[in-house]
Amino acid sequence: MTQIKRTAIPLSSVLAKVLESMQSDGKPNQEQIQAVWARVAGEEAARHSWPQRLYQLALVVEVENSGWIYTLNLRKAELLEGLIELLGTGTVRRLEFRIGERKNG
Repeated sequence: MTQIKRTAIPLSSVLAKVLESMQSDGKPNQEQIQAVWARVAGEEAARHSWPQRLYQLALVVEVENSGWIYTLNLRKAELLEGLIELLGTGTVRRLEFRIGERKNG
């Protein structure tokens, strides 16, 4: 009878591959979305707004107050174009702005 030689695989490498495969579906993760938002929206707008989630091709962005909703709505076409350029076609089709509070952590 032939014996099969088995070698131990470090758990960290297995977990890394599992986590990588979870993000390999073509959808950007939250960190990528936040980085792209900051780049597209600009430094000042990014201080007062933050992407909350990407849901059914809509990026939901929370803002500090109604003034920022107004300001970002004026730039909606420009912002959407920049997001599509950096995240890829088929990732974002709409932007929704809502008043919210930044969650730390």
